[in-house]
Amino acid sequence: MRFIRRDFLKFSGAVPGSCLLGTGAAHLREQAGKREFNTEYRELHLNRVAFPIGGIGAGMICLEGTGAFSHFSLRNKPDVFNEPCTFAALSVKGVKNGAKVLEGPVPEWKIFGMRGTGNGAGGTSYGFPRFKQAEFEARFPFARVRLQDPDIPLNIQLTGWSPFIPGQADSSSLPVGGFEYEFENTAGRELSLLFSYNAKNFITVGKTGNSIRAFPRGF
Repeated sequence: MRFIRRDFLKFSGAVPGSCLLGTGAAHLREQAGKREFNTEYRELHLNRVAFPIGGIGAGMICLEGTGAFSHFSLRNKPDVFNEPCTFAALSVKGVKNGAKVLEGPVPEWKIFGMRGTGNGAGGTSYGFPRFKQAEFEARFPFARVRLQDPDIPLNIQLTGWSPFIPGQADSSSLPVGGFEYEFENTAGRELSLLFSYNAKNFITVGKTGNSIRAFPRGF
């Protein structure tokens, strides 16, 4: 049997991945249907998207397909299950149901499959209202999430990016990532908005045994 190079790479890449997927993931893939290569992710295709933001080898925070943040790996090792409660939110003055988290719907696997969800998923923002529609586009080193909701007369885009400068390894390895929110008014009138970003202190750790303490004439 003969393969052209593109088909061979596609086939060889699919085999290990299929071995790692459980029956639940395979069922989800069947439900979502086929997505054309290099197009936007929508609906069920958003559920497992996590785009790493950060310099090469310098840690990361992932931007998910819904606009959520996860995989906080900031301590010199991958920490893919680290998802502290952080979220951006928007309130539109004078609009009914005008206050929402700037994310698409929470994937069901988080609501029903994550640790602590049987007791109400404490420490998360899953119960807050969110945008009804989201789509995700990956164009490394950029990732874009677009949000829409019938209650909110805005088109919203979140862009996440990493430092990536061809031929400059040091600059491309900076511990930096950027997130930009853009708001387009579709109401045909002036709107008053309040944007906020909310986060628990995800840098602090428990008892470590070692610390630097303040002292006179020091820091």
